[in-house]
Amino acid sequence: MYNLPESVAPFAGRMTDVDSHEMIPAQLWVEEFGEAVRPWVDLVVAASENTKTNANNMSIPDFDGDVGVIDPDTVWTAKGATAPAATDMHRRHELMDVMGVKRQLMFPTGPGLGGSILYASAEDRHFSMERFGVPKGQGYAFARDLMRANNEWAVGVAAISDRFRPVTPVFGDTPEDLYAMTASLVERGIRAVQLSAPRLPGGVSPAHNDLDPFYALLAEAKVALTLHIGGDSLLFRTNDWNKAKAFQGFKDTPEVGMDPWTLSALHLAPQNFVATLVTGGVFDRHPALRVGVLEYCAHWIGPLAQLLDLWHDNNQSIHPVPFADGSNGRRLPLRPSEYISRNIRVAPFDFEPVGKYIEMYGLEDVYCFASDYPHIEGGRKPVDKFATSLDPLGHEIMEKFFVTNGELLLAE
Repeated sequence: MYNLPESVAPFAGRMTDVDSHEMIPAQLWVEEFGEAVRPWVDLVVAASENTKTNANNMSIPDFDGDVGVIDPDTVWTAKGATAPAATDMHRRHELMDVMGVKRQLMFPTGPGLGGSILYASAEDRHFSMERFGVPKGQGYAFARDLMRANNEWAVGVAAISDRFRPVTPVFGDTPEDLYAMTASLVERGIRAVQLSAPRLPGGVSPAHNDLDPFYALLAEAKVALTLHIGGDSLLFRTNDWNKAKAFQGFKDTPEVGMDPWTLSALHLAPQNFVATLVTGGVFDRHPALRVGVLEYCAHWIGPLAQLLDLWHDNNQSIHPVPFADGSNGRRLPLRPSEYISRNIRVAPFDFEPVGKYIEMYGLEDVYCFASDYPHIEGGRKPVDKFATSLDPLGHEIMEKFFVTNGELLLAE
């Protein structure tokens, strides 16, 4: 097992990881996900020939298989599609054992991520798919085909073990469509689903009552509802905001650009989604609903809780509405920060001072550990970095961050 920091060592074998990934090389996608993903293979392979490579490159022409040694000394520094257990999910148990992780969510990297980005992005962010055999105007339809292909693969992987849980993107033109797709996946063993943060779920507000059957399904089955980075500029209708010389030349990853404008706006789509859920009474109506927000940084959740509490405490409207507990009024029965603490989990990046966030805003039940394995955004030795930030707060806070907070999204 990895030599965990002394303050984290008591949690070995109990840690929860709310954001990891599969990272199957593009050369294997047709074999793994089916013929429907071939245009995406062609695009990714062609793009890799014209861009600088990094560990997140998904095109590995000379891939020799998932043969990397699961070594305690390198388990947190190995990155990319050649990292051990990035491709062969039957090896993921051994990897997690060496990491000291009991359970983890596993998001897509290949067709599932590609489909999510296409589905979520504004038109000016769409790839030109016509040259890969996708008819003009069919980008959204193709995005859905990619996500469906990923989800079929995920159902098979979910049957391997309950310790690592593939997350499936879900979508629908109506709340009924969204419910039907999600219900089918849950019935087949899926324990976590993903919505696109900048899009209206089922074509309606996240707070709309027509989504109540969808939320009730997730709550009853203890299925986590997640928001994960990927194609978030639809919130603005365009990402031309960063089309300026000052924002050129920065690092890019398959999920996100690292220029200053993108990083400053990265959290706005999930922040809007979360605020809509909270202020719209969704957690009042569905107190057992579990929501995770991953790879959007965590700096925003504390200020949002403060802002919503201010709204709540000073709401003087005279027009009452009924709440789930039978009361009437315009203020929710609980303060927004209480719903956030009870129902929402947010994962910081390893470079964020999560200990200082807790000192400033509280919300010690909200922040939780995520490795992003094997993506480079997860950083090197993230456990050690988080431990350094949290050490001054003591054992109880440390245990919440590394173990118990994540259990909300990884329920037994």
